[in-house]
Order: sequence, then C-alpha cells, then structure tokens
Amino acid sequence: MHIEALFSPHKPAMRALVEAIHEAQGLLPQFYWPKELLGAELATAEAVGIFEGELLLGFVLYRDLPQAWEISLVASHPDHRRKGAMVELFQYLIAAKGQDKELWLEVHEENVAAQKLYEKLGFKETRRRPRYYKDGATAVLYSHS
Repeated sequence: MHIEALFSPHKPAMRALVEAIHEAQGLLPQFYWPKELLGAELATAEAVGIFEGELLLGFVLYRDLPQAWEISLVASHPDHRRKGAMVELFQYLIAAKGQDKELWLEVHEENVAAQKLYEKLGFKETRRRPRYYKDGATAVLYSHS
C-alpha cells in the first residue's frame, strides 16, 4: 500500500469510490454525498488517498485551517474495509499535520465502526451536535492533538 496527495487526475477514481459506497449501502445519512455535494467538496478540499497498486482503497478530504485540519469526508472502499488501510491513512495524517495543528472531524452517531476506529487512533470526543443530520441524528465531533 502507498499513500499520496490526490489532485484533479484522481477525481474520477474518487467519484468511483463514492459510487461504490452508495451502491453497497445506498445514500444514507451516515454517508450523504450526492454528486452535486461531492463535486463542490472535491473542488475546494485538500485530499490524500491510500492505494493498493492502482486501486484507490480510501481517501480523506480536509481543509487546512490555522489551528487544525478539518476533515469533511472519509471514504473507504466497501470491498476493502477492516483490512488496515484507513488505520494507515489516518496514522499518516496524524504524523503529517505536525504538532501545531489538530485534526477535527464529525461522525453520524450510528456509525459506531468509524467511532471505534477514531478512538483507537487517539481521537477524543469533544462535543455533540443534536439533530445535525438530515435524519435527525446527532453528529459526534472528535479531535486529535
């Protein structure tokens, strides 16, 4: 596996990965990225991905803010989950952000697998946003120093 920054030439692979997620689970509130929202996010966010050969296994979109990298999207290929790729990608991000920044992200309260992953990696829950998602669910906010 290898990790690299993602740019415009990677966008088709990123879109295909998101489509694979939607095909596997539908357009759920836990991962609500229809084409129009995804296009806007891909146009404005930084991206890093993990590959096995030429296959994009997962990626993270984030914004580089003065005190943190704010993660807006975490996508993991449905056929390659629970095989260590996202752990490796997040360990890379934690090291790359440097000591002067935090990582911030939010997760749907029902996405327990993601919460366990983030907590395993040292993320701490900082607060909750009740009724944040379209389905009325709470967003759980995490940070990593």
